[in-house]
Amino acid sequence: MPIGIAIAGWLGWQAIFLILGLFSLLVMVVIFRRFPKIEGDAPVSFKDQLKVLGNLVIVSGLFLTFFRESGNSVMFTYLTPFLQSILQMKLSTVGMLMLVFGIFGVIGSRLGGFVVDKWGVVRMILIGLAVHVVSLALLPLFSSLPAIGCLLIAVIVLAMFTTAPAIQTFFIQQAPQSANLVLSLQTSIIHLGLAAGAGAGGVMVNAASTVLYNPWLASLIVGLGLVAALACVSLSGRNDAKPAQN
Repeated sequence: MPIGIAIAGWLGWQAIFLILGLFSLLVMVVIFRRFPKIEGDAPVSFKDQLKVLGNLVIVSGLFLTFFRESGNSVMFTYLTPFLQSILQMKLSTVGMLMLVFGIFGVIGSRLGGFVVDKWGVVRMILIGLAVHVVSLALLPLFSSLPAIGCLLIAVIVLAMFTTAPAIQTFFIQQAPQSANLVLSLQTSIIHLGLAAGAGAGGVMVNAASTVLYNPWLASLIVGLGLVAALACVSLSGRNDAKPAQN
């Protein structure tokens, strides 16, 4: 992202798409020539795919994913204007901050796997989402204090990337025989959520004429994800208790 910001300032934002296209072609050629041929999974009929949606735990988990990614998109699609117009950061500083936030994301991804093993999936998801919601809600309140604002964004990034491994692990645990199918559905929901969040963030900016309130909208939407997570955990607990009742 810092490189993208620098290129946009140097050559214009249109140049980024040209450069990405050229690099994508290069990567495609390398993959075609270097990757070994492997057999794919057995094809799954559309009817069998729909059966997964009969599992209320999986469905509520997909709602969790949708709201979480939508909230993230409301915030991070407009992060650069937020840093510039609200936290009064220069463009060069924004590039460095993006690098720092990226480092927090890497730390969060590594930390997420460790914490899942130590605390368990459910606790990690609920705590991570709660921290995510609270940090987003506090961000506009500290808009006059750039240092605290940047720290809160770093915490948001950390919570976001720490929770992601736990959510994927939860899906795998709930449907071990259909893990590939469920994760592919989750990926589709992720992209749907990102698109919806970017649109909702744009509506908020147009209505308020500022990006100041985007974190509050993001907090509300991620909060709906937390509600979905609580429902998911509750339904999962009921399913686990059924064999004991029998």
